[in-house]
Amino acid sequence: MHMMENKLLEELATAIEGQKTKLLAIGAKKVSPFTEEELYQPFDFPALSNDPEFLYEEGVYHGLMASLALLRRSISESDALS
Repeated sequence: MHMMENKLLEELATAIEGQKTKLLAIGAKKVSPFTEEELYQPFDFPALSNDPEFLYEEGVYHGLMASLALLRRSISESDALS
């Protein structure tokens, strides 16, 4: 793996952690207690399942995670061809 690929993975992981922190803070304002475990089942909470701010930020979070998975797969396939 090249240094640029490592840097991209690190930056994306940092963005994901930041987004998770933001999402946890939004969830905690609406549901108490709201922990990381609740991120896996947020629709158990009606206050979150209809909240546009939470839904938007959750979409960003999942998009970032999907981007990380895509990048990892691309790097893996690129390494396999080398």
